[in-house]
Amino acid sequence: MWLPLRPEHAPAAWAPIVILISLGLLWGGVTNIARFVGLSGIPPLAYAFWTLIIGAGLLTLVNLVRRKRFPSSPRHLRYYLVAGALSSGLPTANMFWCLNYISVGVMSLALTMVPLVTYLLAVVFGLEKPHIKRASGIGLGLLGALLVILPDNGLPAGQPVGWFMMAFFTPAAYAAGTVYTAKYKPVDVESLVGANGMMLGSALLLLCLTLISGQWYVLWVDVTLVNGLITLHGVVSAIAFTLFFTLVRIAGPVYFSQVAYLVTVFGIAIALVVFGERYSVWHWLALGVTIYGVWLVNSAQRQAGHATSKA
Repeated sequence: MWLPLRPEHAPAAWAPIVILISLGLLWGGVTNIARFVGLSGIPPLAYAFWTLIIGAGLLTLVNLVRRKRFPSSPRHLRYYLVAGALSSGLPTANMFWCLNYISVGVMSLALTMVPLVTYLLAVVFGLEKPHIKRASGIGLGLLGALLVILPDNGLPAGQPVGWFMMAFFTPAAYAAGTVYTAKYKPVDVESLVGANGMMLGSALLLLCLTLISGQWYVLWVDVTLVNGLITLHGVVSAIAFTLFFTLVRIAGPVYFSQVAYLVTVFGIAIALVVFGERYSVWHWLALGVTIYGVWLVNSAQRQAGHATSKA
């Protein structure tokens, strides 16, 4: 019989917003890495697999050093596989396939739906109560993302509407994965161990999809900049998955879902510096609206925490 793990320490009041911003920065950064790697012709499914298996290997090593037990009952293995598939494997695979038929701007339009779908699912499954302030913050974040996308990159004429609709499976899967993680995480799974299991489950799924689709790519045969960036992406994925798992635990799935907006903002900012891209007044207006939306949701989170502590 397993002994339960001791409860993880209660987070500081500033922890959720710091983790949220850190995740936005990390994922916004690797979006630019993915752009560079993608231009080199690396098969997208193989690229996604390598980032996950490298991250999973790193977390496995860390957990072995920490001597953390890895629960592996059928119930735990099912959780790792389902959570990993919904949170990364399936939405990533769908996104790569859709990008063969629709533009990046159109795909980005679909991804802005993640927080709204997450909020809806969280309310339906009883993880969140309807809250005007939080809903307003989520809506402002959506408005900010749309201000980035719509003025210049609406759905162009001639792009397949069917593939555009199929693109919405990706935000739906991301949202479902976040809610599933929050609702069904076993109580004896610590954050680093949970992130490790989810990455292994997602990597297994992507390995199958990569082999079936014939998109295999052998890493580390040559020492190149692209292979180095793929390895770096894997390390960042390990850190980001751990932060994801921690943030969902301490702040809930709806709060975490705002990261979709911050990834857009940080991705644009990094591209501005690295690739020399320039943006219109719409993009800077979007930045302000998004920051205010995040502040609203974070403020509502603090008020909910204070109300709980007084109860």
